[in-house]
Amino acid sequence: MLFDEKDYRVFDNADSRNYFKEILQSYYSQNYRATIVLLYSFVIYDLFIKLQTMANEGYKKAEKKLKEINTMIEDDEKHSKVENEVIQFFKDNCPLYFDKFIEDIDYLRNCRNKCAHLKVNDNSLFVPNDYHARMLICSMYDHILSVKAPFIMDLFSIAQSDVEEYAESISHIPRNGLDNSVKKAIIEKYLKRMTYDSFKKSYKTFIRLLLVSDDEKCIKNICGLYAFAFSMTDYALKNGYTSLFTEETIIDVFYKVTVDSLKDISVRVNALISIITSYPVVMDIIRENEAVFDYVSKRVLTNPLGLSLYRAFYPRESKSVYMYFKENVTAYDVSCSRMIYETVKESEDFDLPEYILIMVKMIPTYNGFDDADCFMSFFKEHLEELSIEDIESVMKIYRSNGQCTNRARNDDDVAEIKKYLDEHTPETDDSE
Repeated sequence: MLFDEKDYRVFDNADSRNYFKEILQSYYSQNYRATIVLLYSFVIYDLFIKLQTMANEGYKKAEKKLKEINTMIEDDEKHSKVENEVIQFFKDNCPLYFDKFIEDIDYLRNCRNKCAHLKVNDNSLFVPNDYHARMLICSMYDHILSVKAPFIMDLFSIAQSDVEEYAESISHIPRNGLDNSVKKAIIEKYLKRMTYDSFKKSYKTFIRLLLVSDDEKCIKNICGLYAFAFSMTDYALKNGYTSLFTEETIIDVFYKVTVDSLKDISVRVNALISIITSYPVVMDIIRENEAVFDYVSKRVLTNPLGLSLYRAFYPRESKSVYMYFKENVTAYDVSCSRMIYETVKESEDFDLPEYILIMVKMIPTYNGFDDADCFMSFFKEHLEELSIEDIESVMKIYRSNGQCTNRARNDDDVAEIKKYLDEHTPETDDSE
């Protein structure tokens, strides 16, 4: 069996399913000429239904062409002329939407004509073999029949209810990108039906509403707008729409993003951060918007959770992430010693004794008990990597801070370090 009941689900109505089953029955009965003729008729019918869908959704070219074709039908124009008009519309307006559309439809039409008309040279009919019929059925199913009608209008005007629904269901914007299930749902329902031109128009709209607009409704629904903008960025890059990010209209809308539009709306800046750190091509565009890039990069990289994204923001910078940390050390918290260490330790210029001295000096001189606890936990984990002199230098600074020495864990921590020093300090020869 070429197809089963699951495969028939691509058809939206019972008539289409029955037409397709009739084609298959003809093939299974080895009536290959009839199979090709039936298949061609069904493909034209399917394209005509798709044309109607596009017209109903407001695509002006589809509306105009549908009106022309309906007039031709009413005037009893030749069927072949009507069929050619339907095919030509999709060739002219959606050549990249249907995979291998032009080659497949022309080959099918040639086979259909051979099956339906006499051969001039020997007054016979062309009889295709099993392979021809099977190949054409599978090709038409894969590249035309199972493909939804191209979606032409601005996506936002159709998807507003889903935008609002995602805004309610997405509680926060994660740094590691959109949930795959949400992305897949948007791609399957909308994006797979879009032509490049409609995709470009829609992408511009979603980026503007997500990052630029000051409309209260847009701000309220930022998480929903983000879901679509992220999904569209991902889909474009994975499906050959890379030229989208060189389009002037798209670049211009990213240039319209301002620091003021971001700094008072944390969910909006988080949406931008998620997109640019997931997709370097968008990061490159934002990098040219210097004020926004500087604001966002500092906001991300001066947070211990975001420091690991240093190379995403500065992929070609000679300065290491450890150097960046040292230049911005006052932005960090000693309670994050371990987290920062995991990020900076692989830098070529990383110096553990220097790093630990930086951290011990950062312990506050008031309200610092918790920070001192965090520091000492980290410090004790790395004693074996430090020299005796390094440890004593740290402890000298430690003892000068009352927030370290007056806390509950001080005696235990100091005793543990003293024990380590006693065990690892070389013994001196008293006779010398």
